[in-house]
Amino acid sequence: MAVNPKAKKQAVRFFCLSLAVLFIASILIWGFQSSWGKVKIKRMEIAGTDGEAVSTLIYIPDNASDATPAPVVLIMHGRSNHGHSNDTWSMELARRGYVVLSPDLAGGGESAPTDRDREAIALAKYANTLSFVEHDSLNLVGYSAGTGTCLSIYRTMPDIVNSMCEVFGPFMMQISGGFADVDTNFCLIKSTADQYDGDFLGDPQACIEYVSEQAGLGVTIEPNVDYDRNGHLFRYAQIDGTLHQTGNISGATISEIVKYVTDVVPAPVQLDNSDLQWVPQQLFSGVACVTMMFALAALINLLMQLDFFSTIANPVPNKPARKGAKAWVLDFLFAIIIPALIFVHVSAYAMKYAGSSPAFLSVFTSNNLNGIMAWLMVLAVIGVVRMVLANNKRKKEGIATTMGTFALGGDDETRIDWRKPAKAFLIGLVCIIFFGAWMWAMEGFLGIDYQVWCLSTYVRLTPFRIVRAIPYVIVIFIAMFTGNMSQRILPSTGNERRDMWIAVAVNAAMTAGALFIILLIQYGGSMIIGDGTTLIPQIDVYGTGLNKSAGALDFAFGYCYMMGGTTGVVTYLYRKYGNIWVGVIPCAIFAGMFTLASFTLVA
Repeated sequence: MAVNPKAKKQAVRFFCLSLAVLFIASILIWGFQSSWGKVKIKRMEIAGTDGEAVSTLIYIPDNASDATPAPVVLIMHGRSNHGHSNDTWSMELARRGYVVLSPDLAGGGESAPTDRDREAIALAKYANTLSFVEHDSLNLVGYSAGTGTCLSIYRTMPDIVNSMCEVFGPFMMQISGGFADVDTNFCLIKSTADQYDGDFLGDPQACIEYVSEQAGLGVTIEPNVDYDRNGHLFRYAQIDGTLHQTGNISGATISEIVKYVTDVVPAPVQLDNSDLQWVPQQLFSGVACVTMMFALAALINLLMQLDFFSTIANPVPNKPARKGAKAWVLDFLFAIIIPALIFVHVSAYAMKYAGSSPAFLSVFTSNNLNGIMAWLMVLAVIGVVRMVLANNKRKKEGIATTMGTFALGGDDETRIDWRKPAKAFLIGLVCIIFFGAWMWAMEGFLGIDYQVWCLSTYVRLTPFRIVRAIPYVIVIFIAMFTGNMSQRILPSTGNERRDMWIAVAVNAAMTAGALFIILLIQYGGSMIIGDGTTLIPQIDVYGTGLNKSAGALDFAFGYCYMMGGTTGVVTYLYRKYGNIWVGVIPCAIFAGMFTLASFTLVA
């Protein structure tokens, strides 16, 4: 198709506007996260005990110097996280004058995929040598699996640990052998709604009884009351209304962390505990995350204005609009109801199979993600069966089948023009190079990434991340490809622009709908109940006798965003360029490399 000069100008404006919003949001994120330059944020690598690389983010406030060493805090992330996962905590502590180290552990991010305890111990030893921190007085903050990591650090070097703040929680203390041997300042933060505590220990009262036994004070511990334990401060802080996965964006949790750390180690920079900046930091991270999807669409649209790539385009196929109650009922059935009903069992048993297969995990390296990938493949099969049945019906009715029928080309095409997917693949590579360079610049110059809790995350790419993500890119492509071959066409309102955005919104919502609904039931219900009880029955994935995982549901939050967002991009491009190649291939690569590779890709 010939390039339209007006369309080219519009594409340039769309792209420039997207980048402008991204840049402004980035500056604001940096401002809140660094106290407008008073805190330097950078990445550094140290050698682990066996020579493996341990990568860590370090926050250095202006008050920390060789002449005035500052207290140091080490934050250990959870199982499916990385160093940037704790940006909200790191920034609030650094604003108060603490030097903060937040490492990537065990392949979660940029560190080698080895033993996380060994990596954390190496980092703790290194932190104690920094000339601008107080020596032999480490303060540890652990989250989820990171609480066990903190215990390992303490047990290796108890004499140099000044305090421990263990966030969510009690169940990890039990898994890690308890904390009866810990003889330093100690705080355990527990959410009443933490479903992991509910699985392992029981309701909040059961957790209190376990903590009281471990504390060894001879009394039943009362939440939010300070105790003297061998001359050290002991606190069991209990909060409400926070799920296990929401600790990083829970104001109550962040406030408790800040309160405890400042109580045991007076802050060099005096700020009120209520003076928190994580809300605007997360707000503009959210703006950046959403804008990244628009920027992806804008970049592909811009590339399509080049003569080389413009040949991918087709006239938009003349497909009948989706009308009538029956059509919408079938759409809801196959797009939302069936996917939601099968998710837990499909994902759980896929995780169980993959977890027992070392060969499988050598390729699909994260069992946390394998359950979701298996679910996507089942949805792809269902989609193919549905298309075959629909095509047979068309044949019986004497309706000709073209590439336009399957959103793969124009109505005048009966065979795939393989030059089009090849060029779409090149567009995908250009997108990854561009956004990879953008995220490298964001961290390299500003020390930030774009992350809203675990809902949407963009971090800089590394060769290791790229290699590990390739198998998942392939799975995502298959799911996207089959899911978009039957692109739904909505009735026209007579306004082309309005029709475009209605189609984008409807298709994005329908694609994300299944996960959104079951997450709302599971975690919305759990928050309402508030005692760690889950509404969707748990499944014993690992054969331990403990029903501690609803398949991959605990790691599914980001996939609403990934699947819905990229489907919106594909819809936008399909309605402009007449096939799904130009959208599906770049979006699958983008989703696998960014919204997926940012999570832990190790078992």
